[in-house]
Amino acid sequence: MMNTFTKTLATITLSLSTIGMANAADSLFAADDSVSSKLCVVAAQGSKIQLHKSIKDSGLSKSYIAENITCNDQNILAFVQDYAEDPDKMNNVLTNGKFNTNVEIIDLAAAKTKN
Repeated sequence: MMNTFTKTLATITLSLSTIGMANAADSLFAADDSVSSKLCVVAAQGSKIQLHKSIKDSGLSKSYIAENITCNDQNILAFVQDYAEDPDKMNNVLTNGKFNTNVEIIDLAAAKTKN
C-alpha cells in the first residue's frame, strides 16, 4: 500500500514539474530595454489593454510598428502569430482590424477559360 502511494506521489510530482518547465520555456522576456523589445513581448503576451498602453508610450504609430518592428528577426506580426496565445486578436490591434490569416487560392488558368 505504501509503495503504491509513493509511486503515485512521485508520478504526480514529476508531472507537475514537467508542466512547470514547459510553462517556463514559453515565457517571453525583453532582451534589452529598447522600445521594440518591449513591444514584442507585450504583443505576444496577449493583453490588448497593455498593448494599447505600450503603443501610446512608445510614440510610434501602429502602422509603423506593424511594418518596421522586428522580434527575433521576424516581423512583429509573424512573431505574434508564432508566440501569442490569441495571435489574431493581437495582430488586429496592431493593424486596426485589417489582419487576416485567411488565404484564398485562385486558379488563374481556370479563371481565364471562364472569361
